[in-house]
Amino acid sequence: MRRNVLIGAIVAVAVAIVVAALVALAGDTAVTAARFSAIRSDHTALRAFLQRMPKGADLHVHLSGAVYAEDLIAWAKSKSLCASLPMKIVACSEPESQPIGDAFKNQPFYDDLVNALSMRFFLPNAENPSGHDQFFATFGRFGGVTWLIPAEMTAAMLRHYAGEAVQHTELMITLLPYDYGPKLLAAIARVSGNDERLQRLQAGDLSAAVAEASKTIDGWVKRIDEVLGCDAQRSQPGCAVSYKYIAQINRNADEANVFVQTAFAAALIRTDRRVAGLNFVGPEDYRVARADYARHMQMIGFLARDVPVALHAGELWIGLVPPEDLTFHIRQAVEVAGARRIGHGVALAYERRSSELLDAMRRKPAAVEVNLTSNDVILGVRGNDHPLMAYWAARVPVVLSTDDMGVSRIDLSNEYLRAARDYPLGYRELKKIARNSLDHSFLDAAEKDAQLRKFEQASAEFERAVASERGLLRGIGALIAGLFRWP
Repeated sequence: MRRNVLIGAIVAVAVAIVVAALVALAGDTAVTAARFSAIRSDHTALRAFLQRMPKGADLHVHLSGAVYAEDLIAWAKSKSLCASLPMKIVACSEPESQPIGDAFKNQPFYDDLVNALSMRFFLPNAENPSGHDQFFATFGRFGGVTWLIPAEMTAAMLRHYAGEAVQHTELMITLLPYDYGPKLLAAIARVSGNDERLQRLQAGDLSAAVAEASKTIDGWVKRIDEVLGCDAQRSQPGCAVSYKYIAQINRNADEANVFVQTAFAAALIRTDRRVAGLNFVGPEDYRVARADYARHMQMIGFLARDVPVALHAGELWIGLVPPEDLTFHIRQAVEVAGARRIGHGVALAYERRSSELLDAMRRKPAAVEVNLTSNDVILGVRGNDHPLMAYWAARVPVVLSTDDMGVSRIDLSNEYLRAARDYPLGYRELKKIARNSLDHSFLDAAEKDAQLRKFEQASAEFERAVASERGLLRGIGALIAGLFRWP
């Protein structure tokens, strides 16, 4: 009996040594990848895994649409604002308006506000017959408060990202000072040539507008640190998350206005490193955006060729616009405007010579910012209809982003979850996507190098933790099980 016990103990020790050797040989990354494969059909376990996984950056973010409705309602109450039917945040001087504060004593009123300011519980109706219309309508409804609180919204997002293992973000926001728009437009009245228009702006108030915008950002940065309680060590939640602003331009404004906005954005980027790039925003399927698209791309190429450009392009689908509009938007954004990142890119299949376009994006390289939930909600494009895997197969840099997490009621972990659930992407592929988000950020070289080193360290710590949590026997079990699961 003793002999059998001794033999059993020796065998157990030998097995443990072999298992330890196999796990060590495989490495933490392999064990983590195996764990991912083992749990990919378990929503709860997979969500918890992806919540902790370092995700690099969220690059395609509209700041006003990123904050959840509940926060906007609280801020609107603090600003003594009101709501008018159909649930639009307004000044209380507006007729037939009701104080937002009443919502905190009236649950149906509060619920109606949340639903009006987001996609929560959305059902098509006469006013908003599609997800597309409801999604874009929310911006007009909460604009009465968001323009008052850019610093507070930024702080809220940084705090959120700290809890989601996101280390950098680039936030789209309007930066042209309100008072300078009319002055700059007046300077180019009755002038049509690009060169003369730019000269008129440079000889006029363009520099003053840039200086005023930088002064405004100074105030935001100070306020952000106050809200987060940032100390010299940047130790409070959110303080260590890197951020830049992206100057947004309303593509559905008249042509002269778009020229002014673009010239201003490019000038600001050249002088203020807190503003990392520019982007055109607003529905790409609207009449002006469609009619002026080619002109806009030429305008960007002329005014902003030397600064980082990310563009919404191909946020379209068959039936939403005439077929011709599906055939050139992504290509012109890359080849004419010089975009370094393409937002959405959903209409890839309809582009002329799409395989050549993919090659051009790979060579440039121009990354594609994939917004899975947004594309589903706005365009009805999901699963195999989405071109994510076409970009991936062509080796175009792919990043996952949220677009408007507050409107969509999601977070970045949710987008990684959708990618894992709907496409043959394993842990290594998702880790590559996360790294891409830093590689294709608009950080300068030194900042990018620091963020990449931070990412590699965070990933190593995450993988080490996953491997250690599995234990020796469970680790090798996951490793073996992972071999029999895709990908």
